[in-house]
Amino acid sequence: MKLSVNRDVAVLTVATNRYIDYWKQMVQSAERLLAPGSNLTFYVFTDHPDEAREFGYSLSRSRIVPITTSSLGWPDATLLRYELFRKSWDQVQGDVVIHLDADMYFCSETILSPDPGEWQGGIALVRHPGYRRPNLSRRLKLYLGAPQMLGGDLKMWLRLGALGSWETSRDSVAYVPRQQRCTYVCGGTWMGLREPLGIMISELADRTRSDLERGIVATWHDESHLNWFASTHTHELLGSEKCFAQGYRNLDDLIPEIMAVDKGADRTR
Repeated sequence: MKLSVNRDVAVLTVATNRYIDYWKQMVQSAERLLAPGSNLTFYVFTDHPDEAREFGYSLSRSRIVPITTSSLGWPDATLLRYELFRKSWDQVQGDVVIHLDADMYFCSETILSPDPGEWQGGIALVRHPGYRRPNLSRRLKLYLGAPQMLGGDLKMWLRLGALGSWETSRDSVAYVPRQQRCTYVCGGTWMGLREPLGIMISELADRTRSDLERGIVATWHDESHLNWFASTHTHELLGSEKCFAQGYRNLDDLIPEIMAVDKGADRTR
């Protein structure tokens, strides 16, 4: 199934407190570079709805839909995002729905490829930039130039079975058995066709709530639960250029499309 190039694209973001400013920068960059020819609607879950609505008047291509959300601290702003999205899912309209962290921005033209209608399972997840390794010849060069990375990778492979920050506590429903650990994906960028993505969000909201009701918080919050989903469900795997981070030698061969803002000492991960 092919979707029209002039598709409707919805972007979901939680942007409370000072993150509303990062979100504005992301929207401005998306206006220029995200899915040219498509209609964009940004659903922002924020404690600054009036500011977000006013900002929307300055845009030429995008529509802004603020959804009022109480100020969220760490880790609730990430841990509860599946619940936030599910509660307002009836408002979300679009052929394709993309989740982006507020502190991301577009740095080159970003097309939805392969065509979303061909995404396996209707879901597309992004290889985590920190655990992405280039092809064999480039990897050998990388390891020769950074032997400490090779040592760290070997230790991680031996201990966990695959690169990644896998949930290893069997108490959490985000736990991924060693034999199911393959490619670790990032929580900053993920997307899908509206119906299958809504099913994913609802399932992960239930599982996150199940942990919380038992006093359990997965190691990497929403990302841990997303990696459980990736290990158990069919999905399309997109490259780390769609969640790029500066300063990673293992990404030098990529052309970044969506990049994380370098917040210096304010970065939590």
